[in-house]
Amino acid sequence: MNPNERIFLREFFQQLIDQPLDQNDPRYVPLYQNRRLDTDDPVELLARGVEWTPGQSVQLLSGFRGTGKSTELRRLRERLQGAGYLVVLCDVEDYINLSTPVDVSDFLLALAGAISDGLHEQGLLPSDPGTEGYWERFVNYLTRTKVDISELGGEAAGVSLKMTLKSDPTFRQRLQERLAGHLGSFVADVREFLKQCVTRIKQTHGPGKELVVLVDSVEHIRGTSVNAEAVHTSVETLFAGHADKLYFPSLHLVYTVPPFVKVKYPNLGSLYEPGGIQILPAIKLRGDDDKNRNEAGYAALREAVQKRGDWQKLLSTPERLDRIITVSGGHFRDLLRILAEIARRATALPVDDRTVEDAVNQIRNEFLPIADDDAQWLATIARTHSASLTDVKRLPDFARFLDTHLVLCYRNGHEWYDTHPLIGQHVISQANALPKTTRKRTKK
Repeated sequence: MNPNERIFLREFFQQLIDQPLDQNDPRYVPLYQNRRLDTDDPVELLARGVEWTPGQSVQLLSGFRGTGKSTELRRLRERLQGAGYLVVLCDVEDYINLSTPVDVSDFLLALAGAISDGLHEQGLLPSDPGTEGYWERFVNYLTRTKVDISELGGEAAGVSLKMTLKSDPTFRQRLQERLAGHLGSFVADVREFLKQCVTRIKQTHGPGKELVVLVDSVEHIRGTSVNAEAVHTSVETLFAGHADKLYFPSLHLVYTVPPFVKVKYPNLGSLYEPGGIQILPAIKLRGDDDKNRNEAGYAALREAVQKRGDWQKLLSTPERLDRIITVSGGHFRDLLRILAEIARRATALPVDDRTVEDAVNQIRNEFLPIADDDAQWLATIARTHSASLTDVKRLPDFARFLDTHLVLCYRNGHEWYDTHPLIGQHVISQANALPKTTRKRTKK
């Protein structure tokens, strides 16, 4: 390759890095506003939930990693700001470790601290030395309730407390234990603090202004192979068992939540009014009858790739791009990953078929190997397009399929599932190759 071709590959590769986009970014494509895709626009539905519920509301946004939740939250922020709302976008991942069980107390502490920080960092409230931020307030709360923070292994300084909450699991566990006996007063303290924030917002910006808080990255909560079940249970307890504690007077909130919460707790949306829970599905490339190709889905993803760079210089033909879109399953992050792998492996432009297949195989191999039990279940999902849950005890495993996008969720009026195309044929072949006795035993 000549120097110009190497420069093109490097720049194209860099444009394929997945990151949240604002609407004014030239790479942004309004996928969920495209009526031809036959899906709802979750951002518009969330915005109406805020606008049509004066005073306060709580709604949930869910979806799979890589479907664009963070990008869509930024579109929601712009949509609401255009309607006159003040909006704080918080990333809870900056405050708590999302690979360990989450308790309502440390979640509320992280939430209050994130809102406190966001109001000042995003310029919605002026800095006031005479007004305490939430980290200082929390230290004072511990003093009032006779909890010595030094006994927990933490420090009294607000910044240190914030860092310790995320980085020190022992401190976090001790804090949970101490707050367990003061949960009612702690929730009341958080509510009083947020009420004061809203009051200051109205004093600063006008009595008619309303505050919306968008809480991102909660859907990243997931455990390891050791504690996954405990983490899943803790998230279900937080959003189902403590739903009432996630409401705050005169405040609109949108929480992102992992897809498994909806699976583990049916009708979760009934606990959150007015909008319940909105789902970001993968882009549908065919119907659940496996017969009709969804041309609108292909067209939308072609446009998204076009905005990242000159794909024709890399791939040459539309057929190659459509092949890559097909094996991505309409999962946008996987589509970008495959294209990036092709660019990384390119030795000439345009690339040849072997380079494309080697890149696809590399991404496929990252899903493998798959246990025989999982392969049988995934093969059944591929045939039936349903969850095919035979026992409620298998919900954590199904949640794992969704988290790792071995299984993708689609919508066309109703929700349906399919195995990721990268492994669909593999799991069917693996399941069919098992001895009949093994298949029967596994089904039990």
